[in-house]
Amino acid sequence: MFNSEAKNLDESLLAVGPRVRYLRRVHRLRLKDLASAAGCSESLLSRVENSLVVPSLGTLHRLSRALNVSVAALIDSNEEPVCTIYSPQDRPRYTRAAEEGDGSTAEILVPFSEQRSLEGLLLEIPTSGQICGPFQHAGEEVGYILSGTLELIVEGEHHRVSAGYSFFFQSDRVHSYRALGDENCRVIWINTPTTF
Repeated sequence: MFNSEAKNLDESLLAVGPRVRYLRRVHRLRLKDLASAAGCSESLLSRVENSLVVPSLGTLHRLSRALNVSVAALIDSNEEPVCTIYSPQDRPRYTRAAEEGDGSTAEILVPFSEQRSLEGLLLEIPTSGQICGPFQHAGEEVGYILSGTLELIVEGEHHRVSAGYSFFFQSDRVHSYRALGDENCRVIWINTPTTF
């Protein structure tokens, strides 16, 4: 391998860290959860996420399996497109395990970027799920209910938000939510800055 090719590969591998951190948060995994699933130490994973070390190819393969993505998705350094269009089949998605909260499915509307300050999700929250939360973090949140009914609890206030209604609150207020009624709740949910 030529020196310039090796340098480009090293730079791509250093860029893996923020992508790994983003995907770990999307899957709602703690540092130790992903480290365990990928067979590495928490300290190594922390150094990878903070771009302090270049991960080995073996570590990359284990991380990609644990995060359910390809190695190419972790190291792809292609320039960001001017406009990203997702079809319903192309949108990245994940399902939050029912034992961790509500068992909801999230489709990611805003593509990953280290500089991104906006996060958008299309959530489908099952009516049989438990309350998800509480959460508290910096930022602001806005949502629009596409179908079903959302119970939104902010600072102890319970709000019943039906299809066609929207909501907004400061994210540093303690908040949680769940679907109400017989129908799953579908919500377009926007956060800034990113929290996943």
